[in-house]
Amino acid sequence: MAHRTTIRPTGLLTLLGVATLLVFAALYCIAFVAKPDVTLGIVQKIFYFHVAAAIAMMLCLSCGSLLSLVDLFAPTERTDALAQSAIQTGLAFAVMVLTSGPLWARKSWGAWWTWEPRLTLTLLLLLLAAAVLGIRQTAPDGTGRKIAAALASLAAPIAWLIHVAVEKWGGTHPMVLSGGGIQSAGMQLTFRVAVVAILVLAVTLWTLRYRVLRLEQRIAFLRLEVSAQDVRRTRVGGST
Repeated sequence: MAHRTTIRPTGLLTLLGVATLLVFAALYCIAFVAKPDVTLGIVQKIFYFHVAAAIAMMLCLSCGSLLSLVDLFAPTERTDALAQSAIQTGLAFAVMVLTSGPLWARKSWGAWWTWEPRLTLTLLLLLLAAAVLGIRQTAPDGTGRKIAAALASLAAPIAWLIHVAVEKWGGTHPMVLSGGGIQSAGMQLTFRVAVVAILVLAVTLWTLRYRVLRLEQRIAFLRLEVSAQDVRRTRVGGST
């Protein structure tokens, strides 16, 4: 069956424009609305993008995990593209989390990294996503796709453990939201704008990557059709 990929550049450009405006709005709020923290100073401003990126990471990788599980038992090219693009987007935000986190930790804890539960699980989630994508690249056949999908199904449970890690096992990682770490109106507004901006950006990146993968699938299908036509012509020419 031929793959049908509908491209709506106007919709994509609109989504990209909205994401861009929201990111600039978040940057403005971080720079001018949220006051520096009394204890951490200006370094605390990393928090707004760090936590928002962590939320986007867990949502994208959880969606990719569930989609991979569906694709494992009921494989379709559309589901496969959705799962891959979600995991790729989640991996990008995981890198953002583990890059911005140590900058905050150095000022807050006096160390770039500690092997506490939430950080360790986040690193594990990043490595898991990288492994899934690596398997798909090195073994793009049906077996590699099944192995990658089975491995990706573990991402959602790990993301849930990251969410509850501090409550379940403690650690040095702060509970900023539930602990009331952002109490001023400016900080709360900035945090909400940053979360919305990052989530819309995540949806934009996921959508764009999904479109690219669907086009790649379409190109691969057309190449197979051309190859099959060449084989048929060769056979017909040989028989005559």
